[in-house]
Amino acid sequence: MPTLDKLQNDVVVTLCLLEKYFPPSFFDIMLHLTMHLVKEVRLCGPVYLRWMYPFERFMEVLKGYVRNRSRPEGCIVKCYIVEEAIEFCIEYLSNVDAIGIPISVNINQNVGAPILGGQVVIVDSNLWLHAHHYVLENTTIVQPYIE
Repeated sequence: MPTLDKLQNDVVVTLCLLEKYFPPSFFDIMLHLTMHLVKEVRLCGPVYLRWMYPFERFMEVLKGYVRNRSRPEGCIVKCYIVEEAIEFCIEYLSNVDAIGIPISVNINQNVGAPILGGQVVIVDSNLWLHAHHYVLENTTIVQPYIE
């Protein structure tokens, strides 16, 4: 707890220094609330133990499952079971070859590999400036500035 006491003192000193340099109109209630952060940590513990964001996100997912507003619980249960069944099937059948679906030609190809063999080109600054100038001259957005 001594580190929390030091943090509390640092916050108070920082706010006092800010009050020296900024007018009172700069300080609203939000800046004042920083003084209570240490007290909140002492009472409630770290933020991740009481953060509601993940639950709110999950409630949004469940809310999207509702199709019939007169029976929301049934819709949520039905959609949740369907989603779990689909995830199970995807996991269970991940290594099975599909029948009747052609295997893609692009699977297992190297990403970013040249099609017909590559050639390394070293561009010096003069060539780069010429290419840059050419692109700028032939861009429609830049045309009004050139004229």
